[in-house]
Amino acid sequence: MIKGSCLCGQVKYEINGEMGVITHCHCPSCQKAHASAFSSVAAVQLNDLVVTAGEELLKHYESSPGKKRYFCSNCGSQIYARREDQGHYIFRMGTIDGDPGTRPAQHIFTRYKAPWYNIHDDIPEFPEWAVETSTTPLAPKGQEQLYQSIMATLTQAVRQETATSLLLIAFNTEEQAANNSEQAKSGNMTDRYHAIKNNVRDSDDVEQINNISYAVLLRYTDANAAIILAERICNCIKRNADSTGSCIHIGAATLHPDQLGKDTAMTDEIIRMGEKALLTARGEGFNNIVHYNDIE
Repeated sequence: MIKGSCLCGQVKYEINGEMGVITHCHCPSCQKAHASAFSSVAAVQLNDLVVTAGEELLKHYESSPGKKRYFCSNCGSQIYARREDQGHYIFRMGTIDGDPGTRPAQHIFTRYKAPWYNIHDDIPEFPEWAVETSTTPLAPKGQEQLYQSIMATLTQAVRQETATSLLLIAFNTEEQAANNSEQAKSGNMTDRYHAIKNNVRDSDDVEQINNISYAVLLRYTDANAAIILAERICNCIKRNADSTGSCIHIGAATLHPDQLGKDTAMTDEIIRMGEKALLTARGEGFNNIVHYNDIE
C-alpha cells in the first residue's frame, strides 16, 4: 500500500495497487502549476485510490478542456489530475510518503523545457507527446518496458531517418493447452524465448506477452530485413518442434521515416499494424508470416 498527504497534512490518501511508470512532464501548464521545471506523474487506476481524509478540501482547476487538476485548497499541494475520457488518475508523485516502487521512464514535452534546467539522466526524451494519454492492448501491467522501448526507438528513428519494425509472434493455442503441466509450460516458454532471442540481433528487444505470444522490436530494420528475421525464427521453431510446439504465426509491421514524420504517437500505430498482420497470419494456416504491407 502506498500512502501520502498534502503539505498541510489535512488531505491524506492510500493507493491500493501498483502505479505506472513515472513521467517527467515539462509542459508549460505543469511548470506553472507546480512552480518547477517539470512535474513527475504516474498513472493510478481509479479504483486504487482512496482519499482517507480531507476530501472536502480538494478543489480542481480545468487547465485544458477535459483535464482537471486537483489540489488541496488549504496549502495548494497538487494531488492528481484527471481527464474525462480516461480510466485512471494522473497522479502527482511529490506528495507520496516513502518509496512508491516505480521509477522514471521518460521526459515529455521537452521542447518547452525550462532554459535554466538541464536534463542529466539517460531516460528517453520526447519533444511533445503526452505518454499518460496513450493506451494499447500490448501494454498492460508488465509490458510497460516494451512500450517505452518502442516509443524511444521511434523517436530516435526519426532523428536518424531509419526504419523500425515490430514482430508479434503467437504459438498454437491447442498445443499449449495440451501441455497442461506447469513444468511443460515453463519449458516451452523458455525454449521459445531462446529460439527467438538466438535468431535476432543483440540490439533487438524480445518481450514475452503471455504464455503463447512474444513481441520483438527490431531497431532500424526495414520490411525486407524484418521478414528475413521472421523466417529465421520460424525455421528454427519448426526444427525444434518437439520442445517449442509445431505451429507458429508471425505478424510483422514496419514504419519508415516518411511515415513517422515527427509524430512519436506512431507507437500505437505500429502495434495496431502488427496485430492486424498477426490476425491475418492466423487465418491463413500453419507456420505463417504476414507483413502488414502485404495485406490488401
